[in-house]
Amino acid sequence: MISLVIPTYNESGNIGLLIKRVDGVLKESGHPYEVIIVDDNSPDRTWKVAQALCGEYPDLRVIRRVNERGLARAVVRGWEEARGHILAVMDGDLQHPPETLTLLIKALERDGADISVASRNVKGGGVSRWNVFRRIMSWSATLMATWVLPGTLRTIRDPMSGYFALRRSVIQGCRLKPEGYKILLEVLGRGRYRRVDEIPYTFVEREQGGSKLGPRQYGEFMVHLLRLSWETGELKRFLKFSLVGVSGIFVNMGMLTFLTWNGLGYLPSGVFAVETAIVTNFLFNEFWSFSDFSKRSPGLFNRMKRFVGFNLFCTGGAGINLGVLWFLTGYVGIHYLISNLFGISMATLWNYGMNANITWESARAERK
Repeated sequence: MISLVIPTYNESGNIGLLIKRVDGVLKESGHPYEVIIVDDNSPDRTWKVAQALCGEYPDLRVIRRVNERGLARAVVRGWEEARGHILAVMDGDLQHPPETLTLLIKALERDGADISVASRNVKGGGVSRWNVFRRIMSWSATLMATWVLPGTLRTIRDPMSGYFALRRSVIQGCRLKPEGYKILLEVLGRGRYRRVDEIPYTFVEREQGGSKLGPRQYGEFMVHLLRLSWETGELKRFLKFSLVGVSGIFVNMGMLTFLTWNGLGYLPSGVFAVETAIVTNFLFNEFWSFSDFSKRSPGLFNRMKRFVGFNLFCTGGAGINLGVLWFLTGYVGIHYLISNLFGISMATLWNYGMNANITWESARAERK
């Protein structure tokens, strides 16, 4: 059985057409199904419009939440009421084409996926009329999620999607605690799954009503992302990585001092000092920050591959540090010590993001 949850708020102008199209698609699937509208007591009475359609569509159910708010929480409420083995979610504004539901369901029942995601960021997908600012915001949010949750988002190109389906077993027994509007992040961060398939689709502009995204929603996204990264252990991993980086500064300075005191020139001493710090940083990260992953891929050859990758990315981080220092001091006029702090921060983010997503990628086990 398929249970489709549609969270709504002020969608009275779209809900009738959406239900008609969704019902037609699900009817053609050949599966028993239900459509659950979860409305947050819309001032335009979306819930009432939907309730009036229940006689025409016997598989339609409407839940009106009076004292609760939030798209992601509405989805969880709908899933709690759902009876299906396959759970799906889509927006109520017709920006998600209902016809893509067929492909999402097929990916689960025939192709063996645990989660199927309608994606704008794979070949064949896209957005219709987004301006540059909106594209930058979407890209930045995706990049931020991939950096903050590298272990859970490594298999998906569009973690910001609000249109997806999953097997109930993925979240069975999981305590979902979403905040804001990105429920897929919660599923990826806490669910149990092996395979995620992405289905291309084109995000279309809404014909009626206005966008509900604003500063508050972006703030909720940041809070949700940070909380999820802490509870899944990824933020703790980043803090470990940062501490290792700080220790590398002392190793670097100590080696530089030792070599120059023993007669070696400061430039060759600097090269040895940097490489020594990189070696010690790698060892700390291999056996501490990423120990849970490196244990799954032991052996000298595998560790050497990770060391080469770590070395290359850290060299790139050093270049970023110097570039930020040069730009902020030479062109903006900021004191070089402050500029260097910005450079170190940017280099740390680069080093962690690239190493977490690539260097230790091969050692990451599938979710079970």
